[in-house]
Amino acid sequence: MELALVLEKSGKPFIWVLRPPCGFENESEFKPEWLPERFVERMMNETQKGFLVEKWAPQLEILCHRSTGAFLSHWVPIIGWPLYAEQPYNSKMIQEEMGVSVELARGFEGEVSSEDVKRVIEQVMDGSKGEEMRTKATAIAKKISAAMREDKGEADGIHQKGSSIRSVDDFLATVHV
Repeated sequence: MELALVLEKSGKPFIWVLRPPCGFENESEFKPEWLPERFVERMMNETQKGFLVEKWAPQLEILCHRSTGAFLSHWVPIIGWPLYAEQPYNSKMIQEEMGVSVELARGFEGEVSSEDVKRVIEQVMDGSKGEEMRTKATAIAKKISAAMREDKGEADGIHQKGSSIRSVDDFLATVHV
């Protein structure tokens, strides 16, 4: 509810994959009462600032799109909200070591106010911290892309593979021995 309120107040365009809140089956039907009254209509039709999707959206395409300014949970700059398992560790690592995240809250019990969400969105989207995070995220994305690259030089016959592809090739060669 708080996240919905601050997204609306921010005036920033967003995509939100709606899922049932904690304590409900992930596959259950999303209920309108989990959001502010008329929120979906205002965001999708009246202001056209929000695109709300139930259950699934093409995450990779959204993350790779040049207009994506931040993501609540993964690569661009990230607004982290680790809930369970390895997520707190990952959130700490991408914030403190990689410098591409700001943590909003931690765990299911963490209090999240609309003021907290607004502060973090502004920090990531508008401030110099957000610009610094985008620069670092872009550098990391280039390294990931290079690690997965496979260039087949048709003209010069040079075949180059990124480090991830070479590692998989080495692993497969070892397994097949």
